[in-house]
Order: sequence, then C-alpha cells, then structure tokens
Amino acid sequence: MCAPLYSSPVIQRPENQSSREIDFCGFTWRVKSSIVPVAPGPNIYRGTEDAVFVSERGLHLTIGRDQDHWYATEIFTRKRVGYGTYTFTVETDALNYDPSVVAGFFTWDSEPVEFNREIDIEFASWGSHDGIRFQYVVQPYSIPERITVFDPKLQGSVSTHRIIWLADSVEFLSYHGVVDPDDPEADTMLMNQWKFIGDVPSEGRTRFRINLWLFQGKEPAKQTEMILRSFKFDPLR
Repeated sequence: MCAPLYSSPVIQRPENQSSREIDFCGFTWRVKSSIVPVAPGPNIYRGTEDAVFVSERGLHLTIGRDQDHWYATEIFTRKRVGYGTYTFTVETDALNYDPSVVAGFFTWDSEPVEFNREIDIEFASWGSHDGIRFQYVVQPYSIPERITVFDPKLQGSVSTHRIIWLADSVEFLSYHGVVDPDDPEADTMLMNQWKFIGDVPSEGRTRFRINLWLFQGKEPAKQTEMILRSFKFDPLR
C-alpha cells in the first residue's frame, strides 16, 4: 500500500471544464472531467473530490448519481510510460457489479495509430447477466488471437495484476489477494496468466489509465466504488 498523498489544487485546462491532479504511489494522476457524454461509454466523467480521492486505503474511483445523471470516473498518468512492468492491487466488489459496470486498466496513446497502443485488463460483463468476467486484450479485441476472457473465481474483493509489455510480447498475470508477483510463493495465488506474442504496439506517447464506467452509458442499479491500493511501474532498462 502506498502512503496516502492528497489532491493538488484544481488546475484549469482548456480541454476540460475542470481538471485535477492527484499524487499517488509516486505518480501524478490527472483526473478526467467532462460536462457532456464522452467515450468510453459514452459517460459524463466527474473529476470532483467526492468522485475521485485518496484515503488511507488508496485511490478511490466511483460511479454515482449527480442530480439527474449518472457519472463515471477515470485517471491517467501525467508522465508517459512504455515498455516495462506494471503491477497494481485493486479492491472492489467485482462479483456484485451491475451488468453495465466496467473497470479498466490500460495503456493509451491519443495518437490514432497502432489501435492507440491499447493494452487492457478489464473487469466486465458487457451488459450480460451471466456474471463478471476478466479479460486481457492487446487491441483490437475483434481479432480472437488478441483477447482472452476468463472467469476469475475471485476469493474476496482484493486482487493483484501485472502487465509486462515488451517490444515482442505482452504478458498478463492476475492473483488473488495482495501479492508480490516476484515472490516465488505468489504462484499459489495465481488466478490466470496469458502471454501474447505477435504484433505488439510500439511505446509511442502512451500513458497508463484506470477507469470505472458504464457500458453504453446505461444506468446501473446502484453506485460502485473501486480502490487502487497500490501501483508500480518498472520501465524496461
């Protein structure tokens, strides 16, 4: 768990109605904000301190209702990232997600090339009532060889995940609970793993993003919260 660091003051940016930055786990995270529905979703993204905040438990993202509309939340690193190892621990009641709720952890480049260099871990049922599934994707997801979907068989509400992004491969690993994947005993908590070898996106100008949003912007039955308990990026040396 990273030591809590609290929100910096609101910073006005021309591309957003309002934008904040939050320091957490050695990274400065920008908080997405919109006043009209935007992708993904489409959703309205709320960047206020009651929607995205840091506590002693970690960095909280929420889905909630604001007067007459539901909102989603998203954060992304101010610093560019690229090849290397991403490790993060998440606390969220994914097994009881509304069918419209999606949690995403991914690389993204605003330049529309190489499928925007998007590499994902996602928790979602995509509107289905068959239950939550986890998936690993090296976009585009429409090519079967670039996606794997699995039943996480979760043991509680906390899980640890790792993405190893290299020039010629992307490896995904997920674990039950709080785990150090470098510990030899971590394999006893392994939930799933997958290695993609193929057309891997180049680094470009990617940043790492985390979001909690509503598929097709559909209203959920209840509010949702996700807590990022830790995040680490080890760049390839």
